[in-house]
Order: sequence, then structure tokens, then C-alpha cells
Amino acid sequence: MATPVPLRAGTSRRLSWDVVRLLAVLAVVFCHATYQGPVLHPELGAPLGSHPFQVGAGLLLVISAYFVCVTVRKGSSTARWLWQRVCRVLPPYLAAVLITYTALVAFGPGNWDLPTSHDLWGNLTLASAFDPTVRLIDGSYWTLPLQLMAFAAAAVLWPRGLGSGWRITVLLWVMTIAPVVLQWHDQILHSPLWVQQAWNGLGLHRLQLFAIGIAIWLFSQRRIGVLHLSALLVATVFAQHAHTADLPSSLGIGVLLVFVALAARGPDWRVFAPIGRPIRFLARISFGIYLLNQELGYLIAYHLMSLGAGRVVQIAGAVTVVTVLAWLLTKYVEQPVYRALSTLPARPLKRLGFRTLAWLNT
Repeated sequence: MATPVPLRAGTSRRLSWDVVRLLAVLAVVFCHATYQGPVLHPELGAPLGSHPFQVGAGLLLVISAYFVCVTVRKGSSTARWLWQRVCRVLPPYLAAVLITYTALVAFGPGNWDLPTSHDLWGNLTLASAFDPTVRLIDGSYWTLPLQLMAFAAAAVLWPRGLGSGWRITVLLWVMTIAPVVLQWHDQILHSPLWVQQAWNGLGLHRLQLFAIGIAIWLFSQRRIGVLHLSALLVATVFAQHAHTADLPSSLGIGVLLVFVALAARGPDWRVFAPIGRPIRFLARISFGIYLLNQELGYLIAYHLMSLGAGRVVQIAGAVTVVTVLAWLLTKYVEQPVYRALSTLPARPLKRLGFRTLAWLNT
């Protein structure tokens, strides 16, 4: 999943957004720890449930789309905004890839399907989104190419007026319904390989999640009403089910979208103020938790199992270690690298490949 872009420390931030962000990440961790891990590695024990209930990563994409709309409007330079978004998500992702790969190769059991150097290169270059010979080192990494493409699309489309007027509402419905029509009766599965790779690599079957995130931002700005947002929410759940054939998870995302809308437009959730400090801390390192929780969590659980630990202790130990690693990743990679790179002068940015976007500054 995905991943939301945290607000800078020191800015006015609502506790409700930290609660929603934390809820999404905890849903990801819960799915991986209680269900996905034992399914992929049966030696860990039986799953603690009969359904994966995959809602967390999708919700993170929705939150990310919302904050794209919030932040892209705040500066005069869309190119610089894009650079800052890349600086926020790419360095910790690259570090997480190297950490996970090294841990799996060094400590992974011999009967596991461990990643190769080809997989490492494909994950570092994000080629795994389009190259079927590359395996994701961690299943959570599928959201990164989609986020970066969404950032680039926003940087190109926003200055052209697609964020205003009737154009944006038409775009939302097209993003939600068109992929369902294109996929109807398994048309994509019966298409040439390059079509399938483009479909999955560009994340066209996830566009409804970005669309509803934009719609919630429009709702928070009072540019669409409750009825319009409700219709888009129902369409999003329908599209999610059409793409995944997972009705419980699709309905779960629909319920959580209501809470996202309440966080966006309603009053701040001060009821959580007594535990606000741990919520803010976990929300701040949530990207690191998302990046590290799956394969590293399985690996930690496996070694705890080999020491005789039961399933609950395995999960608790894995979550604890991953949380510590996520804090280290946030403190020593994500935050300092972002501060160093995001403040580079405009001229070096152009030399680094943003010449094609320089006209967006005018």
C-alpha cells in the first residue's frame, strides 16, 4: 500500500487524519500478520481467520490522492511540488528494498522462495510494475509505482485546469467506470501480454481509489455535495468488487471511506486527544511500517517460531521489531534525506531531469 504523505512537523495537523492513517496501516499489518503470512508460509501456523479482508493498502491510496489535491495547490511551481513528493517517498522505499532483500538473503530459510539479484534490481528501478520476470521483494511495494505515476499526472494535469469546474467531476466518473467497462467479461485477461502488463503496471484497475480520494477533497471544499459523494462512493465499491471479486473487502473499503470523508470535512476527532501522542508517533512512522511489515514480519515470526514461540508471540514480536525498524527508517532516512533533497535550488532540479516540466512554473 500505499502510502500517504505525512504533513510536515510544525504545521497545523488534525488528529483525525493521524487516526485514519494509523487505522489504514494497522489494517495492512493485521492482514499480513494474521492471514497472508500463514497462507504464504504454512509452517507459521493456521491463519487467524478465513478471509484476508484487504482494505488497508486501498485506503492508503485514497488518503494519498486526497493529500495530492491538498498540497499541489499550495505552491507556484508544480515541478518543485513533484520533486518534493518524489523525495518524500522514493528514498525510504529504496532503503526498505535493500533492508528487506539483505535480511531475506542472509536469514531466510532455505525452503523459502528467496529474492534474486534480478529481483533486487527490478524492485530498485520499479521495473517490477511492468516486467513479469521480476518478483516483488515485498508484496506491499505494488503501491509505489502507482503513487509516483499519480504524482506525475497531477503535476501535468493540474496547471491545465482539470482541477476546476466540471472537468474534474467528469474525470472522476471516467476514472471509476471506464476501467470496469474495459475489464468486463475478462477482456484484459484475453488481451495481448503487453496490454496486460500496461493494465497492471499503470494500475488502471485501481483508478477508482484515486478518484474517490479526489472526490473526498472536493467534498471537503464543498464543491460537491453529500449525494454526489455518496454516488461516487457506491460506484467505487462496485468498481472495487468488479476488479477484485472480493465483496467483503470492497464493502469494508466503502465503510472506511465514510470515516475518511468525516475526517476531511467534519470536526477534528479530539476524543482521541488523551492518546494523541502515541497516535501521532505511529502515524509519523506509518510509511516505514507499511514498507517493512510484510516479508520482514514473516521472517521475524519464523525465527521466533523456531525458538518455540506461539502464534500470538510471533505476531507481537514481529510487530514490535518492525515498529522499531520503521522508526529508524523514518528518523535516519526518510526525514533527513527529504530535508536535504527537497530544498535543492531550482536550477539543479532542471538538470536532474525536470526540464520537461519547467514550463509548469509559468
